[in-house]
This record gives sequence, structure tokens and C-alpha cells, in this order.
Amino acid sequence: MTVRDLHQYLQGLPTVARRVPVMLRSPSGGIPPYSEVVERLQRTLSPLPTEIGGNGAAVLLLLYPAGGETMVLMTRRSGALRNHPREISFPGGKVEAGETLGHAALRETYEEVGIDGSVIELLGFLGSGAIRGSGSSFSGVVGCATSRPVVALNADEVEAVLEVPLSLVYTPDYFCELWYSEALGWGLFHFFVMAPDLIWGASARMLVDLLALLE
Repeated sequence: MTVRDLHQYLQGLPTVARRVPVMLRSPSGGIPPYSEVVERLQRTLSPLPTEIGGNGAAVLLLLYPAGGETMVLMTRRSGALRNHPREISFPGGKVEAGETLGHAALRETYEEVGIDGSVIELLGFLGSGAIRGSGSSFSGVVGCATSRPVVALNADEVEAVLEVPLSLVYTPDYFCELWYSEALGWGLFHFFVMAPDLIWGASARMLVDLLALLE
């Protein structure tokens, strides 16, 4: 899939009055080595909140080295799910009563893709956001593993795991558009092409927020 092949897909996205392509400047140097990525994030991420949650949702942006790249783990949601079927997202879900954001992110990751929390070091809090369509809130937790984690998919929730190289933002397979709608006004939307998948929406925003900390 190339950017040109996305026309039909984009036609099925929410109707907007205007779309304007945006060219973003790529920082020189690209993505640093994995060890430096982890060091920078440890310095720049906010500390994880320690208060107990019980509402909202937590997602885990799990980084690890593979093939000379820094990867972030994402999932293609099951086509049988009622909400956002087959969309690309980070492992995560509702923060249960008595849990912190970190605990919820680790639990949901284990339930969805079978990665034990003992192999994950939590680095910090990326921030919070909302899904434009539903308004559901979520918070991003960043973690790392020293090597590619072993996964065991929960087929009821996850159709596939994607290894997304952070360097994708510096290729033609990454692009942005300004969208205008009468209801929401102007908004900047990010798109990452991972054939046959397309990363966009809230997940793409979180990925861009993460990359901004490495510039």
C-alpha cells in the first residue's frame, strides 16, 4: 500500500468540509539508538500518577529493540469487537477500581497479548487524550523491554500484533492533514501507513507525542 492507495479508505472516514495536506519538518539525525531513546524518555516523561483510578482507560506504548530499530508494539483489534473493530491501537483498556494507570496498562497488555509485566520497565506518563468519535478518555503509559517480547494473543480481542518502527515518521509512509468540520473546527490528523493497515486517530496522536520527546 502507498499513500496514493489510501484514497478509498479516506473516503470512508468521517465527513469533513475541508482537508489540507501538511508538510512537517523532519528533525536531522532521525531516531537515536534504543539505549538513548530509553534514556531520553526517562528524563523527559512525567512521573506516573500514583493515585488509584477506577475510571478512564490506560494504554501501554511498549518500546523494545529489534533488527537495529526501536519498535513500539501495537495491535490490530479483533473484527468481532463492537467498538473500533480491526483498527490499530496500543494494548490497553479500562482502569479498574483499585488500580493505578501503570497497573491497568500492564494488566491489559497481559490480557490482550500475553506479555508478562515482569519483563516491562515503566518509564513514565505520556499524557491523556480522548477519542474524537466517542469522547472516551485515555492515558498513555510508556514502558520498555530489553528485547522483543514473546506474545500470546487473546483472539477475542486482538487479531494481530504490529511492530512499528519509530523511524516510520521520517518516511513517505507518514503524512498529516488539517481537517475542518463545522462541529469540531480545525484539527490536525496524523497517518502512518503499515500495509495493509493504517494508523490514525488517537493512536497516531499518541505516537506523534512520543516522537516529539525525542526531537
